[in-house]
Amino acid sequence: MATLVMIVVLIGLMPFRVPVCAAMGLSAVTGLILLDMPINTLVRYMATDVRAVPLLAIPFFILTGNLMNQFDMTRRIFDFLDALVGLFRGGLAQAAVLTTLVFGGISGSALATIAGVGVITIHAMRRAGYRPAFSAALVVSASLMDPLIPPSIMFIIYAVQMNVSIADLFVAGIVPGIVLAVLLMLNNVVLAKTGVEHFPPVEKPSVDRLIRALGRGFLALLTPIVILRSMTTGLVTPTEASVLAVLYTLLIGAIHREVTVPRLRRAFEDTARATALIMFITAIGSVMGFVMTSERAAEQVATWMVSFTDSKYIVLLMVVVALLLMGVFLEAIPVMLIAIPLFGPLVVSYGVDPVHFGVVLTFAILLGIVHPPIGLGIFAVCAITRLPMGPVVRATLLFYPVLILCMLLLTFVPALSTWLPKVMITR
Repeated sequence: MATLVMIVVLIGLMPFRVPVCAAMGLSAVTGLILLDMPINTLVRYMATDVRAVPLLAIPFFILTGNLMNQFDMTRRIFDFLDALVGLFRGGLAQAAVLTTLVFGGISGSALATIAGVGVITIHAMRRAGYRPAFSAALVVSASLMDPLIPPSIMFIIYAVQMNVSIADLFVAGIVPGIVLAVLLMLNNVVLAKTGVEHFPPVEKPSVDRLIRALGRGFLALLTPIVILRSMTTGLVTPTEASVLAVLYTLLIGAIHREVTVPRLRRAFEDTARATALIMFITAIGSVMGFVMTSERAAEQVATWMVSFTDSKYIVLLMVVVALLLMGVFLEAIPVMLIAIPLFGPLVVSYGVDPVHFGVVLTFAILLGIVHPPIGLGIFAVCAITRLPMGPVVRATLLFYPVLILCMLLLTFVPALSTWLPKVMITR
């Protein structure tokens, strides 16, 4: 009963524009009151869970992405990829997808990618003659790759909550992220061939431009490899890899003479704001998880689902539908912090690999940023491009079939998530 009331209070406060931190705090306090728990339980659980050492990686990976933007490395990456695939029809759209894929190996956040990559790619596509709403919709859809490609902030939170290896989750997201990138690029080809979307004529880049762009962007392109390779070889832990990423980014900035005090200040300020929000929400989510655990909510849900089916894939599909519905009303991290204690033990009891479920849960929640009424990704891209929401939402519909297909593949083909960790991780 307390779990249900807690979730209803959280969802009920959303239409009144209550900040998500305050809404989660009020709902968590409501749950504790209904359980007749002392109010100091709130402080105790908030303080305990955010002390987890793996969570230290979050601010450093966020800082890496912010430094990349401040040092103009994102533009260097985009210019090289545009020169590489620009000779094909729709090459600029494909370059936008590839840039988002690479940046995902640096920032670990969909919204950070929209803010960092979106400004550059959308402006370039508009200048080349692409429809502005289509350009914005493409960036929002492609940003879903970033929390799948390591490093991923959502994977870190999931790993801490579910006691799963962060390195395993990071590697598990590589193939799903690449699958989504390939599907989006194929979708661009289909849209161009069928004439559903207008793609401007191609300007073939010269070999000289490609070489110059490679020279400017080569070191930045190595950043995801440095992060991933250092972890998979066992040289560093994920937390240490986040610090290494910051140091490597600062080194590149120094080599290109982009390091200035104002740029460093902006990067650190943006990182502090984002980290404070994520950590506070994570702390409150721990209290909500305590309420659900105390009520044995996961066991009650499991008992209810057993009456319908004993197939783990049907259960996974039902969980995905529930996550999609929750994503309509709530932001991604609150949904994750509610869903992990509620559905995590359930799917594991059905024999689902927790690493596989981490990938499925993350992508299902991410779909919430591409559709209203919350649609944070759409809000973000409209804010930075000053486009009205209506045309962008309609343009996003062009990518829904691809996103749904990817969701089904990740759900029903576990090997996409579980094969690579077994091959790459040094035990």
